Amino acid sequence: MEYPSTDFYLKFKVIYNKEGNFIDYVLQYISDAFYDAVKIEPRRLLGKKFSDIVVDYSDKLYLKEVYFSMLPNKTLKFDMYIDELNRWYLINIFTDKGNDEDLVVAYYADVTDIRNCSEKELVSDGIENEITDLKNKARQYYRDKLTGLYNKNFFEEELSRLDTKRQLPISIIMADINGLKLINDAFGHSMGDRALIKSAEIMKDSLRNEDIISRVGGDEFIIFLPRTEEEVAHDIIDRIKQKCESSSLDYIKISISMGAATKTDKNEDIKKILKKAEDRMYFKKLKESKEAKTAMISFLKSRLEIITYETKSHYERLKYLTMMVAEELKLSIYEKEELRLLCEFHDIGKIGISKTILQKEGALNSEEWEDVKRHSEIGYYIAKEFRDVNSIDELILIHHERWDGKGYPGLLKKEGIPIVARIFAIADAYDVMVNERPYKNIMTKEEALNEIREQSGKQFDPYIADLFIQLIEKEKKVV
Repeated sequence: MEYPSTDFYLKFKVIYNKEGNFIDYVLQYISDAFYDAVKIEPRRLLGKKFSDIVVDYSDKLYLKEVYFSMLPNKTLKFDMYIDELNRWYLINIFTDKGNDEDLVVAYYADVTDIRNCSEKELVSDGIENEITDLKNKARQYYRDKLTGLYNKNFFEEELSRLDTKRQLPISIIMADINGLKLINDAFGHSMGDRALIKSAEIMKDSLRNEDIISRVGGDEFIIFLPRTEEEVAHDIIDRIKQKCESSSLDYIKISISMGAATKTDKNEDIKKILKKAEDRMYFKKLKESKEAKTAMISFLKSRLEIITYETKSHYERLKYLTMMVAEELKLSIYEKEELRLLCEFHDIGKIGISKTILQKEGALNSEEWEDVKRHSEIGYYIAKEFRDVNSIDELILIHHERWDGKGYPGLLKKEGIPIVARIFAIADAYDVMVNERPYKNIMTKEEALNEIREQSGKQFDPYIADLFIQLIEKEKKVV
């Protein structure tokens, strides 16, 4: 196949530092057809570092993608459509050894005619699939697989390439997602992955074309802002914050802590600027992480009232019933506070259970029941993340244990179950029986007490069960 006259190529010299590490390229040669094809004077580019050219002409010739993709001694191909030329190009990057110098050639082959062929012809020739495959392979080294952003490999190379006087002032934003561990532990890693993807989208949509964002850790991102004052960096942070406020992921609100620092003098160490941005981010995180968790627990409780029967009135009834028993047993102030918290947060883990299951009318099947049983473990992980609740994290985990050891998660039985959990189990069961639930018929007071009497020594502590029955029977009305 003959290529049209709009083909052209660029030849770069590879630059290494004293230690022999690659740092950049210098444009050494431009083919004659270049000006006719793109209408850029070669003299404006020759002799310049590729990192500088990318900043000045990032929207030209797909240069930014070429720059980020090519490596010394590596060969790759990919296609792209250049809007300003209204042409398709196959870009072939390869190494050319000459005069004991490492040279890299970027050859732009005009393949517009091929791209305009029918789909049938492309498939039969195998050209489309080959180009796509090569393009994907070229990007793998520098791309984070989950978010599609650049990765740590890319950032570390860019840090040295773009740390030049020409790029000053250079601003760096360090970003860290708040509560990702909580999301992973409570709702599963698939939800954590979705939170990462959503966060990446929010940050990317808030940046300018010339800005570079990389995911450098599990929940950490770095944003590189060439030729950007610190004031502008803070404007970008504010923009990201605003997008977080207006964006949510199901029942999870995205929260990102960020810190910025700026290099204004060529003699400043860029790594110290990076450390300063990181320190500022962690300072913000001390406050914002707590605020994010507090907001999340309030949001989860509100949502629970919508998708379950865990209402404020249910909590108030439980508090009344449990305190009645606690007073009779002369429990300590500390144990009473545990009971109060357990009444309020015992089913917080149901937020991680399907709404369809929670609102199902009639009995659950075995698979659905196993799913529901997960809520105590989910609640345990949620409680561990909140200082005001983490004192009862283990009580949340075991609040469905049984006196006979047949409860879940099946860790404790009889007196091994804390007395707070034993009291709560009876009060909770009673309240569920005498109040409407989609999966149970409502019982009378007498029927509910008979059920507790029947389960005494099985599901419930026999002594507390008897005491509870006596106390309720003294009541003049159904609670």
